[in-house]
Amino acid sequence: MSEVLSENNPYYCYKILDNASDFLQETNNKNDFVISYYVLDGEMLFNYKGKSDKIIKDEIIIFSSIKNLSNISVSKNSKIFEITSIKKNKDVKEIIDENGLRTEKIIQDYKKTKNHKKVNKPWGYEVWFVWLKDYHVLKKIFMKKGNKCSLQYHDEKYETNYIINGKAKIIKGLHIDLNDDKNKTFEKILSKDLHGDFSVIRDAPYKFTNIPGEVHRVYSEEDYIAYEVSTPQLDDVIRVQDDSSRPSGLITSEHK
Repeated sequence: MSEVLSENNPYYCYKILDNASDFLQETNNKNDFVISYYVLDGEMLFNYKGKSDKIIKDEIIIFSSIKNLSNISVSKNSKIFEITSIKKNKDVKEIIDENGLRTEKIIQDYKKTKNHKKVNKPWGYEVWFVWLKDYHVLKKIFMKKGNKCSLQYHDEKYETNYIINGKAKIIKGLHIDLNDDKNKTFEKILSKDLHGDFSVIRDAPYKFTNIPGEVHRVYSEEDYIAYEVSTPQLDDVIRVQDDSSRPSGLITSEHK
């Protein structure tokens, strides 16, 4: 059954779909939309400007507009992520990261990709599928058992995680004032009983959203895989604690 994974989010709608009748349900005639699809299983067929095409497992497609998109169908037992954002600008720009250097490329009509960028982390890795400048991001997260990400928060970034495999302890729910001094903020965070008062342990499937100013951290009770959709501020990571002593922001060495 199809399910909305993002809740009360002003920037994107993130869904997992398994029925063709559920595609593009949130859209309407008042707005155009930028939309990304990732095929987790199965395949998706569609028609764009009178041309038939399809994407298969582990492929991504980004549509710069839905005005010429029609006749979407999916194979039996398909599971597909759909991420929609209201279109704000004429040009839809994708950010391309090569070794930590970023360039922008305009997407005309639609773009399909099957080779995805991998970012190695001390705790596992990320695979970056979609990075749209003014809209949304989609990435896959793999964390090895017994590891944890940074204790962190974001100044601007919204993110929604959907764990599809494994088990995790998740710290979230502590909200800080982004206008406060960072040193005082760090002291406040570290003085809290985060495990006792702000943590849950959950098996897959499980979804959760973090908003700006919300302190969070994930511990892998088992190897786990999650798919994260977020707003595009990928360098907006304020690290309060980190097992590898990584500073806040972009870690260029992870992109080599």
